[in-house]
Amino acid sequence: MINPALIPQKSKRALKNYLNNLRLFSRNARLFLLATFFWGMGFSGFMLLFNLYLKELGYAEGNIGNIISLSTLGMVMMAIPASVVLRRFPIKPILLAITPIAVLSYAVQVTSEYYPIILTGGFFAGMAGVFSRVAAAPFFMRNSTIKERPYLFSMWFALMLFAGIIGNLLGGFLPGFIKQSGLAPHLAYRYTLLIFSGLVLAALIPISLIKQKPARRVERMRIHSSRMIAKLFFPNLVVGIGAGLSIPFFNLYFKNVFSATDSLIGIFYSMQQFLMITGLLVAPVIAERIGKIRTVVLSQIISIPFLIILGITNNLSLAVLGFLTRAAFMNMAQPLYTNFAMEKVNHDEQPLTNALLTVAFTAGWGASANLGGYLIEFFGYAAPFLATSALYLISTGMTYALFRHEK
Repeated sequence: MINPALIPQKSKRALKNYLNNLRLFSRNARLFLLATFFWGMGFSGFMLLFNLYLKELGYAEGNIGNIISLSTLGMVMMAIPASVVLRRFPIKPILLAITPIAVLSYAVQVTSEYYPIILTGGFFAGMAGVFSRVAAAPFFMRNSTIKERPYLFSMWFALMLFAGIIGNLLGGFLPGFIKQSGLAPHLAYRYTLLIFSGLVLAALIPISLIKQKPARRVERMRIHSSRMIAKLFFPNLVVGIGAGLSIPFFNLYFKNVFSATDSLIGIFYSMQQFLMITGLLVAPVIAERIGKIRTVVLSQIISIPFLIILGITNNLSLAVLGFLTRAAFMNMAQPLYTNFAMEKVNHDEQPLTNALLTVAFTAGWGASANLGGYLIEFFGYAAPFLATSALYLISTGMTYALFRHEK
């Protein structure tokens, strides 16, 4: 029988332990987290509205899927070269140079209505944007200890999502506010997207304050963990293929199926990210009890029925429930999987491993996003949502089978 008086004490001890782990974050890690906040705020607002902007210009879902695919192709093509560059040169000057290039590419995408230029801008935005993704996990590994590391990785994802809440709320509000000046809807979207592109530039401030460590001699890299890297790669690839079929089209799903307004879609996305933050902050506590891989498998399995609900329901309340719950459980797994991957390979292999994980997910996403667009265009939303559910189940089974014995 549990003594009720002990419950508050246990909760206080758990909270104290959690806060103590947060206090262990190094100054460099905190500055990178702040940069993540600005990247997350700008990128989330941009992604919320970009599909809607393209639709307003008259592009069909298939065309929109092609634009998404070319952006992810840029990420895939640059991920491995980025890992080589980040291994040989300090991260700080690279990010200071690459961030403005990414912002310029976003601006090109939204200031032209010419389809080939939009495609080109997306391609270069993907190439530039991949550097921050590839750099993050190795940077945190080098600026943390094993004790606080699961909390740091989860906080990284959580802070990006918290920034996304703000970005999505602004994204839902700003186009309507700008329209009040009498501008056409596509111009209101365009100016809002330019504002979000500019917000990404604010990440340059904390990046410039990072204390750069002395460069160490870099020898030719020898891959000792090739089998482990391959095992880590394939579940991420399958998840990426599944995600690309449906996740980029959630905003169009609510707009086309339920006639939701921009502001309402922004609220849905903000609620989703709030629940995702909750899941991410709880994930390291669960992982301490049952292990990282079991937490990953359990959270992904729980998320799948809610994605199926999205594919089969015509009820807005059920759709919102599925949308929110799916995201909370599915996304709490990612930082733990990344942390697990970084711990299973050698120090010098971490940038390459993180790049390959990025390649796996984004290549899968890019390969299937245009297919998802055409499936929606010709068959509706049920087909890609159910296909995503099946692929998530396959990936979860692969993760369990490959890593169930790993400590």
